[in-house]
Amino acid sequence: MPLALDEKIVALDAALGAARIPHAFGGALALAYYAAPRGTHDIDVNVFVSEKRGARVLSALERIGVASGGTEPLRAVRDRGQVRVRWEHTPIDLFFSYDPFHDRCAERTRRVPFGEGVTLPILSAEDLAVFKVLFDRPKDWVDLGEMVYALGPAFDGGYAREWLRKILEPDDARLARFEQILREPAR
Repeated sequence: MPLALDEKIVALDAALGAARIPHAFGGALALAYYAAPRGTHDIDVNVFVSEKRGARVLSALERIGVASGGTEPLRAVRDRGQVRVRWEHTPIDLFFSYDPFHDRCAERTRRVPFGEGVTLPILSAEDLAVFKVLFDRPKDWVDLGEMVYALGPAFDGGYAREWLRKILEPDDARLARFEQILREPAR
């Protein structure tokens, strides 16, 4: 019988932990700790190692049944710093570290309860926000507005703004849109 999504999340955390691969969950899983949860069918994992350690990460996940699909995933890791693999029908998006921002994300992860007796590492709200601005999908802007509203003054908009200004060009429309959300988050 296939594992449920929550069981896969716990197994992924255990496999990466056993392989001593620093990581944190992002996407809808992390969002659920900062704003109203939304449904998802995939798992986003930031692995805080360079693409040079891609084979080690994929090997750790293969041991629990994640299909990496030959040499193409390693090529994707090397070329794009990220790869989508599958565990049965569940997509798993792995994001590798290749920028000082990723190093900072690793330092700012937090552990949260996930079921009975389990804690998981997740991205900080502000780091998750930076990724959502960079991905620039309609659902990311909705998530971002809800998260900023839910966290209120606890959300460090200055931190996120600082990283976005380092990463994006000054005239990038995403910066203005982020500033608008900081002024008037979703309700």
